[in-house]
Amino acid sequence: MTTITHSAGVITPTIVDGYRASRAARTIVHRIIGRPDPDVSYRPASLRSGQLTCVFAVEADAHAAEAVFSVPQPLTLNDTDVSIGMTFIVPEGGSIEVELDDETRDVWLVRVDFEEVVP
Repeated sequence: MTTITHSAGVITPTIVDGYRASRAARTIVHRIIGRPDPDVSYRPASLRSGQLTCVFAVEADAHAAEAVFSVPQPLTLNDTDVSIGMTFIVPEGGSIEVELDDETRDVWLVRVDFEEVVP
């Protein structure tokens, strides 16, 4: 079961149908004139960012989730099926999309861009 906790309650999608995440490498390579080897500043990779797709059986629930994702706040994702739990925000320039599933015409998809944050 998946839950997304926010400041005013909990969203419970039917299922998380899509999850795509990446982490930006942040180590810096400094090329030095006259030297064949560079200096390196080692830095940890960033936290995850990507897109989450939640499925809702009822249109009203999908639009309620869209409204929650539109409020600037930290959200906590917990999922017992996959290890994708995190606290995240919807970043500036990120999108929140709602659509009726083309294949089934019976469920609603909510796609949201995320940026993981430290709680």
